[in-house]
Amino acid sequence: MLVHGQPMQGPAKFHKEERAFSGAGAEHRGAELIVTACVMSAFGVTQEDIDRRSRGPARTALARQVSMYLHHVVLERTLTSVAQTFGRDRTTVAHACRVIEDRRDDPEFEATLSALEEAIASGLRLVRLCPVRAGGQR
Repeated sequence: MLVHGQPMQGPAKFHKEERAFSGAGAEHRGAELIVTACVMSAFGVTQEDIDRRSRGPARTALARQVSMYLHHVVLERTLTSVAQTFGRDRTTVAHACRVIEDRRDDPEFEATLSALEEAIASGLRLVRLCPVRAGGQR
């Protein structure tokens, strides 16, 4: 398995402590899981849908593109890193990011994306407050 409002405001701005963790390991994986869980919930898709190699139905493809976009913009991961996570080419991730940026012009889509960004920021804050240590203890 692979890892993982208001109109015209653009992406939410996050404080450093709310941003993804630049290091590898459990914290990095936790940030990816937060993004994936939020996207799955918002779009009604499964992890298998997001991980699917084929495009799938339009709703699934859009959810995957949003997930790629959020990994890149919110988690500040490179296009290459996101591509590796999703088992896709870097140019595919770049295309997904352009598609999502263009769709942000739609107020309803912008509201959905802003809500996702806020939910992810809350999840990242929670992970920071209650980190899981080795052995699963807090």
